[in-house]
Amino acid sequence: MITIKQAETTIAKLNVDFDTHDFIIQFTKDFEREYVEMLYKHIVNQHIFMTTHAEIGKFLADNAKGLSIQKEIKEFSENIKDYPSENQKWQKVVCAI
Repeated sequence: MITIKQAETTIAKLNVDFDTHDFIIQFTKDFEREYVEMLYKHIVNQHIFMTTHAEIGKFLADNAKGLSIQKEIKEFSENIKDYPSENQKWQKVVCAI
């Protein structure tokens, strides 16, 4: 499972506007072992990637406030397998001082 610290590290490397696919791609670069472990957890499932990526999306949604991100629209973008699928757009919440 992703930790808050890992998610913060990954989000810090993304643009202000990003989508869940962007997060997943960066997460795999930053935390390859953890990503593979998440995939392996669903090894008996016919849709390993879809299930794992849904879990990641749910993690972002459940922890959005603590991660200082907010949901935007859903739209299609290329997933890790290079085909388009619907996916959540996010925006970093920047607090003015």
